[in-house]
Amino acid sequence: MAKDKHKKPKKGKDKKPKKGDKKGKDKKPKGPTQADLADRYALYQRAVQEPDADIDFFLQAYAEVYGKERKPHTFREDFCAAANTACHWVKRDPANKAWGVDLDPEPLEWGRKHNVSQLNAEQQSRLTLIEGDVRVKRAPRVDITAAQNFSYYCFKTRAELLAYFKVVRSGLTEHGMFVVDVFGGPEAQTAMDEDTKHDGFTYTWDQERYDPISGEILCHIHFSFKDKSEIKRAFTYDWRQWTIPEVRELLAEAGFSESHAYWEGTDEETEEGNGEFTRQATAENEDAWIAYVIGVR
Repeated sequence: MAKDKHKKPKKGKDKKPKKGDKKGKDKKPKGPTQADLADRYALYQRAVQEPDADIDFFLQAYAEVYGKERKPHTFREDFCAAANTACHWVKRDPANKAWGVDLDPEPLEWGRKHNVSQLNAEQQSRLTLIEGDVRVKRAPRVDITAAQNFSYYCFKTRAELLAYFKVVRSGLTEHGMFVVDVFGGPEAQTAMDEDTKHDGFTYTWDQERYDPISGEILCHIHFSFKDKSEIKRAFTYDWRQWTIPEVRELLAEAGFSESHAYWEGTDEETEEGNGEFTRQATAENEDAWIAYVIGVR
């Protein structure tokens, strides 16, 4: 998982063109725009996800907890959407099996068509996608469960998050591990947006509103293209922004034997995250950061 530093947007109102001002009028494009032809799920995977890097981290953290001799082979991707990470898990090792769980049938169907279809028949036989609630207990137990891209932030109360963590723990093997990511820093608690350019499009992370009393945050993802067309609010997230101490305390309450925070290193030249996470007891706060927390069954 790569970390992008947030950029503060320039303040000021946009000037509206006066009536009859031809310069302010947009020419109507002939035919479909790039936004019309774009696939929001494909753009999301390109802009946000790095499943191989995530799996590398899972294996690194698992080895640090249980030793290099013990290998995890079963994986559950909660809030899996298109199950990108689950698909990469079964490709990683012929002994691996994966389950993906999500409530929304649309991204699951997209994932079957675009991700699962890229697996061969034998790999597909080791992958199970489930349309359902992650808070429902399921068999079999797995070695690793992950809730990535801050998806568990949808639970806005301690009671809700604790109940989810208890279900996760009950679904882990004796040598099981749970992985979540967390984001924070001063810029993560303010209204702002950040643009990241990719080949053929720009990804915008938009933090519309943060409430310091409730801890709730409303965010959107937008995509824009060279022909000036846009997909506004391609995805919207109505979350509570949980902190590392809160997550670790709730993991302990849920019965996890221990938990650890993994902090991302910084590239000395760019002063941005370098994608390398190490276990740390303390860290120096940054304007914006991403970390992992693991719970050990």
